[in-house]
Amino acid sequence: MKGTVFSVALNHRSQMDAWDQTFRDAPYKTPPKTPVWFIKPRNTYLSHGGRIPLPAAEKVYSGGTLALVIGDTARQVPAAQAAEYIAGYALANDVSLAESSFYRPAIKAKCRDGFCPLGEMAQLDNIDRLQIVTEINGVEQDRWSTADLVRSGAELLAAISDFITLRPGDVLLIGTPHQRVAINPGDEVTIRAAGLPALSNVAVLEGGQA
Repeated sequence: MKGTVFSVALNHRSQMDAWDQTFRDAPYKTPPKTPVWFIKPRNTYLSHGGRIPLPAAEKVYSGGTLALVIGDTARQVPAAQAAEYIAGYALANDVSLAESSFYRPAIKAKCRDGFCPLGEMAQLDNIDRLQIVTEINGVEQDRWSTADLVRSGAELLAAISDFITLRPGDVLLIGTPHQRVAINPGDEVTIRAAGLPALSNVAVLEGGQA
């Protein structure tokens, strides 16, 4: 990983639906109006084939998603021009502990060692209706479409570049559905999508034992 990985919460319609009543309670009393960002720091990076370390006595969930890899310096980029700043796409796994709030995603839940596997980059002509599949030990457990996102990849790039200068090698993860897939020690987690190299990682207990 050459740059910073930025990710967004609450960018899938199922998340907004599931949390709708909570958003309307105090203290916020309204759903978020802008993207809710968080960072997956360098310690979270894991390549294809690497082992995802699972903390003991914690529930851990896979979050198969798409990564936009920045290819050119981007600042205040209109959504209509976003494609000019994207070098390519890759599959990613936004691994996380269970969360009780999405307004301020917890560092403990999102930023543990090995909690951001990233696959190899490739080119795609269109990502608006991409089917992202999660398999556990070769069996499909989840499938979702980027058509159900609240904001498209181009809109996310425009939103974050409004206040952050993105550099070549930075990455944007476009979000995950509300329902995630639980992973356990010994599981092989594979993320697939048409036109992209698959991303596979084996989960192990912290300390290296499967």
